[in-house]
Amino acid sequence: MPWFFVSFWRIISRFLEKGTLEKIVIATNDEERKCFVKEIGEEVLPEELGGRATLVALQDVTVPPLEG
Repeated sequence: MPWFFVSFWRIISRFLEKGTLEKIVIATNDEERKCFVKEIGEEVLPEELGGRATLVALQDVTVPPLEG
């Protein structure tokens, strides 16, 4: 993990409530990453993070018109 992230996190985490901090997990090893992928689901997790979903840029998304 980059040193600047660790420094940044130490500063920011002091301003978060305890309940919020308990919800945040930073996956630093393979076992934590596997648990994360299992909990979130491979089908919604982007390929860059170990899943199967492909990211589509917002400007490339086409929304069908509403009927009625």
